[in-house]
Amino acid sequence: MTLKEDLKQREDLKQLEDIFNKSPWLLDHLLEPVIGDPSCHHLAEEYGICGASCYTVFVQDNEDETYGCRHERCHAFQVHSLEGAITHQRYYHFDHRPFECVIPNGGQW
Repeated sequence: MTLKEDLKQREDLKQLEDIFNKSPWLLDHLLEPVIGDPSCHHLAEEYGICGASCYTVFVQDNEDETYGCRHERCHAFQVHSLEGAITHQRYYHFDHRPFECVIPNGGQW
């Protein structure tokens, strides 16, 4: 990746982070849109995985069966599943809790 491409990617990801942080689905802790849905920002299609969570724009496929994080402060982060990398984005970068905890008897916490 050239320096110009790297700078563009950083600017685009910062813009997407700002858009996501102001999104009603995040503010209301609803499930995030997937890449390709009309409700997902068109810029996300350039960096994310079609049909997967919009958070995949911030996931780095390390091409060694691991996934990393594109946020600079997490340069050493690494997991072995895409879902683990998406969960990392939800909890550590967006404080997004779209799933309710349900105890075994079916009640809520």
